[in-house]
Amino acid sequence: MSAVFSSVSSPKAVVAKAGTPPMRYLAMLASVLLLMLTGVVMVLSASTWTAVTQKGDAFSLFSRHALYVTIAVFALLASVGCDFRRWRRLAPYLLLASALSLVFVLLVGQTVNGSARTLNLGVQSFQPSELTKFALVVAVASFLDQRRYFLDRLDRVTVPMGACVAVICGLILLQPDLGTAAMIGFIAVGMMWAAGVPLKHLFLLVAPGVVIGLLAVLAAPYRRGRIVGFLFSTENVEGEGWQVTQGLVSLANGGVRGTGLGAGQAQWGWVPEAHTDLVFAVLGEQLGFVGAMAVLVLLGTIIFTGFRTAQVAPDVFGALLAAGISLWFLIQVLVNLFGVLKLLPITGVTLPFVSYGGTSLIINSLAAGLLLNIARQSR
Repeated sequence: MSAVFSSVSSPKAVVAKAGTPPMRYLAMLASVLLLMLTGVVMVLSASTWTAVTQKGDAFSLFSRHALYVTIAVFALLASVGCDFRRWRRLAPYLLLASALSLVFVLLVGQTVNGSARTLNLGVQSFQPSELTKFALVVAVASFLDQRRYFLDRLDRVTVPMGACVAVICGLILLQPDLGTAAMIGFIAVGMMWAAGVPLKHLFLLVAPGVVIGLLAVLAAPYRRGRIVGFLFSTENVEGEGWQVTQGLVSLANGGVRGTGLGAGQAQWGWVPEAHTDLVFAVLGEQLGFVGAMAVLVLLGTIIFTGFRTAQVAPDVFGALLAAGISLWFLIQVLVNLFGVLKLLPITGVTLPFVSYGGTSLIINSLAAGLLLNIARQSR
């Protein structure tokens, strides 16, 4: 077992006294709720132009996001109240359901911007890849816990794990969605490392994944365009570099204190996808450096307390779950922020609990509730 979990309690560990949840539980819960509230305000401000031009109603996207937040809060509370150990029995069914939904979306999914990523459920669309993140974290935690005495065996751990992750990532690549596929791969490898799988075994998984990722970038013209926009944004401001350049301009306009809610230029069509991919640029412009740092502190609190929960979880399954969810949030935050700051190409990954996006918000809230349940039962 990795040193990450050297202090994990035995399955019979005594949980926190009733009525006195650990401070990290309260800090995590408060951070999630404050981020959701921030998201409601920022989506209202950032989505007005898009809502008017696409829907003819300035509040159409905001009202839908408010509904998503309501559902997300219920998902959060339901997950907090459900003992995390119950998810172990659901792991294979969750993974099977997510795999089938990934196949289904390739057959009958809605194509948006050249990618078939969503299923139309009538009144609402659903993005299977978001469910897959949750299902994979639960399934990997269960698998590694069951085989924790065989972590140095290629045939018992590395090969079956690699095959499962390869199938899942392959289905997502066919949508095509390289960013989410890469995220899922990194989450799985990170959980394996945390559990104690030898690094040389992990290299056997990472090396082919990197090669396939590079080939996927070179094979798709629109991906090459994103790379060009990322590397040469200043030379191609009105083309591939428009989105990232306008995002940086918005952040610069915000200064220290910001332009104020509803002010600034980002939400008026200057920044594409201002309410989803680049909501942090709108936030930085309107709330300034102070507001942006406050949001980063809240996100950092969730991630830090999540990893701390992994170290003091009641059992190994809980520790792996907490580590996997925390790593998921960390990667998602970094990919989104690095895209806005031009440290990575923009991939369409949302900012957890803040960006517009129903499936992402609800699944993230479900995962946060699971993390909170582990924290509440930890020492």
